[in-house]
Amino acid sequence: MTSTRILTRRRLGATGAQHVPARRRRRTRGFVQVAGSVAADRLHLNSYGHAYLWFGAALIGILFYLALAAQVTQSSYDITRLQDQQRQLVAEQDQLRYQEVTLHAPAQVQQQAAQSGMQRAAPTAYVPAQQVAIDLQAPAGAAGTDATPLWERYLAALFNKVGGTRDVMAAGRH
Repeated sequence: MTSTRILTRRRLGATGAQHVPARRRRRTRGFVQVAGSVAADRLHLNSYGHAYLWFGAALIGILFYLALAAQVTQSSYDITRLQDQQRQLVAEQDQLRYQEVTLHAPAQVQQQAAQSGMQRAAPTAYVPAQQVAIDLQAPAGAAGTDATPLWERYLAALFNKVGGTRDVMAAGRH
């Protein structure tokens, strides 16, 4: 197999001049340049077409940014509205707690009782305390001693047999 370099030497060698071609450095192009030129070849775009494509891409980017900014702004308005609503509900809850406390206050109960026709009566007399004769020295379970005189006990026993009761007689005594 013969390469183009060999063929070139043979041609030049036939004339007698030994000419070695200078090596060219290959210039590498980036992916964007290659893809852009391929797309331009396929789409048959001129320089104005490239400008329109860049302008369209920038316009789409700007519209996307504006939509995102509008959404963020709307979210901040919603957050502010919800925070205001929360503050109002907390204030209403505090007001209801205050009303609950005042409804059960003694002054409020007395006022409501007066409105319904009730009146507070001040105590006029205290019941006097009576001395209770309990023998603390007596053993537990011992029968209590009866302080009634012996003649009243006999009389009560007689009436119990006849038909009266001791309780009736005791009630009449007091």
